[in-house]
Amino acid sequence: MSTRTGTATRTARRWRSGPWRSPRFMLGLALVLAATAAGGWVVAGLADDELYWSVRDGVRAGEPVREEQLVATRARLEGAVQDAVVPADATIEPGTVWAHDMPAGVIVPEGAWVGDVVGDHEVPLAVREGAMPADLAPGDRVDVWVGPGPQEGMAAATSAQRVLADVRVVGVDPAPTGGAATVVVGVGEEPPSATTVASVGAGHVTLVRRS
Repeated sequence: MSTRTGTATRTARRWRSGPWRSPRFMLGLALVLAATAAGGWVVAGLADDELYWSVRDGVRAGEPVREEQLVATRARLEGAVQDAVVPADATIEPGTVWAHDMPAGVIVPEGAWVGDVVGDHEVPLAVREGAMPADLAPGDRVDVWVGPGPQEGMAAATSAQRVLADVRVVGVDPAPTGGAATVVVGVGEEPPSATTVASVGAGHVTLVRRS
């Protein structure tokens, strides 16, 4: 179990240290934000304006990039700003995720999304009400702890252990009747161990969000 957990941790760290932390992305984001503040582009119905992707609603790092999150914005950009943003005809490849939180209305800079971890294995977790942050969302990173199930009683409370460390939340699906949710986490290129799968299936799962 520790070997698999270590692999997942290394994969998560590799994902976190990806190209969105590159100087190119930071420069592009700075140029876009600076242009927004200074009026560096002019939105107008002119024939020589170009279409660029902008964010329809705010998005979070780690969420899948979907076309419905985007809106084509007609704008006239010049110089370095034009080279630092994503045109509306750019292809969104399957498995692409947001590399950075983006507010609504911002034209998307180069490097705002990246390919997801190749071969990322996903594990569904049944999480009871109160055993995870109420506002848990895709893109959050969590540690997965498993304690004794209801049938084991309070005497086994000290046997709780962390079975997955620093994994990414892929999806959160609350039960229609309340009281529980299915949370899917990505554990990396290597599949989880049989011990981990058995633990999360039989025990009480608690998710601790990393800051």
